Amino acid sequence: MLAIASTVIDLSHTAVHPSPAPDIATLAQETDINTGGLQQWIKDNIVFTILIVLACVVLTGGLRGNLSKVFTVGGLGLVGLAYVGIASSESAATGIGNWVLGLFGINVAA
Repeated sequence: MLAIASTVIDLSHTAVHPSPAPDIATLAQETDINTGGLQQWIKDNIVFTILIVLACVVLTGGLRGNLSKVFTVGGLGLVGLAYVGIASSESAATGIGNWVLGLFGINVAA
């Protein structure tokens, strides 16, 4: 029984992973994979779209006379955009972190 199991494993391994011919070269991807393009696209497109939607909501709320909702939506929208700005900039995140630590009396040497 053990010999049959060993033979089945050997056959399945050979069928799934055939060894390449000696004259065939296998090439790997030479470029690095990163998210720099996606981050730039979000900065260029999504942030601008959020600002337009936020402006429309604020103007519509202002025209209806619902100023409390205007300030709430406008303030939360600005907080969200500030978060996106801090998250997309390493120096801004480091500066904010150092400032928060400074509030507790912890000074971080650069």
